[in-house]
Amino acid sequence: MTTATAQPITFATTKPESLWDKARKRFFRHKLAMFGVVTLSLLILVSIAAPLLTPYSPIELDLRAIRQTPSAAHWLGTDGTGRDVLTRVLYAGRISLSVGLVSVSISMIIGVIIGTIAGYAGGKIDMALMRLTDMFMTFPSLVIIITVASAMGPSVYNAMLVIGLLTWPSIARLVRGQFLSLREEQFVRAARSIGVSNWEIAFKHIFPNTVSSIAVAITFGVANAILLEASLSFLGLGVQAPTPSWGNMLRDAQSLNILEGMPWMWLPPGLMIALAVISINFIGDGLRDALDPRSIL
Repeated sequence: MTTATAQPITFATTKPESLWDKARKRFFRHKLAMFGVVTLSLLILVSIAAPLLTPYSPIELDLRAIRQTPSAAHWLGTDGTGRDVLTRVLYAGRISLSVGLVSVSISMIIGVIIGTIAGYAGGKIDMALMRLTDMFMTFPSLVIIITVASAMGPSVYNAMLVIGLLTWPSIARLVRGQFLSLREEQFVRAARSIGVSNWEIAFKHIFPNTVSSIAVAITFGVANAILLEASLSFLGLGVQAPTPSWGNMLRDAQSLNILEGMPWMWLPPGLMIALAVISINFIGDGLRDALDPRSIL
């Protein structure tokens, strides 16, 4: 007579999906955000690979090819000094996109530090820092940037510095608001009760919970910085010739004759600015929708 041995019952367990996994899936399902990612990636790729994509120099003059129409030799024609427009558009992408990234990095560092100190410390420190922030936000940003840029002198590095130093208030207020809402949460009180330092609580416990909001703000900040650089260069206060940027290419094509009869000189850089700004804004919209806690839960 045989006796059957009991077999252990096993249950299939699946790892619960994290909030970040849900956010990532929502972002990839956002069609406009995916369009922005693909478009911006292409802009960055062709700007980096510009020496491989065109045989011409972006700064050397060719007086034998002044203002030629688009052809097999020059796909987007040439400008008033014989330089290939396609070459200058590709190389200009390096400058314009770099200005956006560097200036936003500067403003992000300043804004995060001020917002963190104000939101976590509170009291008189918060009041003093927020009044300073309000003072910066009171004045028209473009007017102040133009004034400071003209005083410092036109250059690409000054453009990065001026835009970065004068566009941090929005990030500071965002971070401060996040800290004010999070500093009384249970996990912060628990960290205080076991003797965790204020520095660790602020930057190791609270700050990671603000990253999603900061990421969205950074995307919109980059788009705004690209537009500001284009405005400064168009006014002659940003990137200086012969270094190409999308803004100073538009400045070189501002005469009525060129606007009416030579669209290849102003349409490509204008289109690149529009594509860069729109794609970055689409990415920001996708991040905002994907990281919204109400839509993830």
